Amino acid sequence: MSKSNTHRISSKFSYAIVFVISFLVYSNTLQHDFALDDDVVYLKNSFVQNGVSSIPDILSHGFLYGFNKKNDQSYRPLVLIHYAIENSLFGNNPKALHFLNVFYYSLLCMLLFYFLKSIFLNERESMLLLLVCIVFIVHPIHTEVVANIKGRDEIFHAFFSLLSLIFILRYIDRINVKYLYFSLVTFFLALLSKEMAITLIAILPMTIYFFRSIEIKKILQITLWFGLVVVFYFILRNNILDTIAFDEKMTLINNAIAAAPNMSYRLATTFYIFGDYLKLLLFPLQLSWDYSYPHFPIVGFNNIQVIFTMLITIFFTVFSVIAIIKKSPLSYSWLFFISSFSIVSNFFILIGATLGERFLFFPSIALTIALFATAKQLVIKINPKYFQLVLLVVIVFYSLKTISRNKDWENNHTLFEAGAEVTPNNTRAISALATVYREKGEQTTNVNLKREYFSKAVVYYKRSIELYRENSDSWYNLGVTYMNQGNDQAAKTTFTTLLQFNPSNLNALNNLGVINFREQNYSEAERLYLKCLEYNPNFQSAYANLGAIYHNEAKLQKAEQYYLKALQLNPNDGNTQRNYSQLKAQLNK
Repeated sequence: MSKSNTHRISSKFSYAIVFVISFLVYSNTLQHDFALDDDVVYLKNSFVQNGVSSIPDILSHGFLYGFNKKNDQSYRPLVLIHYAIENSLFGNNPKALHFLNVFYYSLLCMLLFYFLKSIFLNERESMLLLLVCIVFIVHPIHTEVVANIKGRDEIFHAFFSLLSLIFILRYIDRINVKYLYFSLVTFFLALLSKEMAITLIAILPMTIYFFRSIEIKKILQITLWFGLVVVFYFILRNNILDTIAFDEKMTLINNAIAAAPNMSYRLATTFYIFGDYLKLLLFPLQLSWDYSYPHFPIVGFNNIQVIFTMLITIFFTVFSVIAIIKKSPLSYSWLFFISSFSIVSNFFILIGATLGERFLFFPSIALTIALFATAKQLVIKINPKYFQLVLLVVIVFYSLKTISRNKDWENNHTLFEAGAEVTPNNTRAISALATVYREKGEQTTNVNLKREYFSKAVVYYKRSIELYRENSDSWYNLGVTYMNQGNDQAAKTTFTTLLQFNPSNLNALNNLGVINFREQNYSEAERLYLKCLEYNPNFQSAYANLGAIYHNEAKLQKAEQYYLKALQLNPNDGNTQRNYSQLKAQLNK
């Protein structure tokens, strides 16, 4: 057997190892249910539910339009098209979707291994490359992406970004223009998967500079082509979306940094949270689906973690800039990390999350590169087997943690329970767990279980409100839970309190109207429903309920007018259909 054949067989075996480990470490997610935002992107997304026939609608609307009819924020058609195809093939079968998530992740890890081989060309180091790649594969910070069906956007973004980097390196190595075209196309596909791919405009020229010998002028010329792709993408995006910004005002629940009283505290708190990102990258011990207010404190520059994080950031940034001339892989790894992480860092703009483990998915590739670069330095001084042993220990620990963490993503109950345990001072996490118990109470027919679930929901909603008094969702759902318990007076007090700081909350106004209607206080119920229509003239429930009031008051012509308007807004409202049928029978007598 020739030496080249040995290398080829060895290489194939390495890729097989990468795929098998990737699949095995997430195999305990294959029986999981839908969880978290899977409703938004799949179960309750009308485009996805309509299957392949909705692909033209997906291409011409924003990411969440099929869920909330808002044509803003994000444009990620590639992900939704895949969901629509999968829905046509498998329906609402979470097991099939989890299988595909793990499968795509396994392919991504094979691609990462190929990328590592493309930038570190010394074949003798392949075993070390394999080990650092496995560190990425089993890293627990990736569980949110792989174990959650919604994480497909992160997987696709990383997959096509790596493909783009691989193709551009191949273009340089082989001087074949087709690889440049392939790189441009896959970059565009990465953008259509997730906007975060735009950071490739900085990563790509860095990759060429650090790992290939080519003139700066040529690198800039190549980068210009990718800049044109970005321009085309934004023209397309701006023509499709009504607005590229978030429609609603940034709230503390969306991003706790918004609670900072001034720019100094905002910047310091952002450094504090960046320190937690770095800790999660190295020591992913306590993981949660959410890190909302007030989990993180608002701090100043005198905070120890802020000072330490700033020193680390300054040190690595200065080192990386100085080491650019030497083309140090360690320098590249840090620049890769801060470039790929920059958009979601909250340093430049506030995003809709205080901290998200998914935001470390693509940037964590930098960790594998840093580990390998560190190993190369240590090999000169010590036996490389010692470093490999350390990597093996890390791999075992990460694997066990990932397998354990996967179980938390089985469904909303397990996920929210784990989140409330890890982040007990998190108003959204506690409220989400309360909602699980409220929904269980609404769904069960067992009277004792119903009472138990509603009681737990009340406790958790109250705890959520203690953490953040203006948590409108918790107040509203607490009121709903009281109504489910038959405690209308407590519900009335709860909704009234909510309206003191959120007077335009339509659901609270509507439910207060329902309670007054039950009490036959029709005048107050009418006032509340009319107030709903002042805030939203197309609020269907208010028309339906006003029709019921006028029906009970024998104002039949007026009742008919409001029933018809309600049915115009929602023809499938069964309760209003029945009320209107009764009204027609009375009118025809």
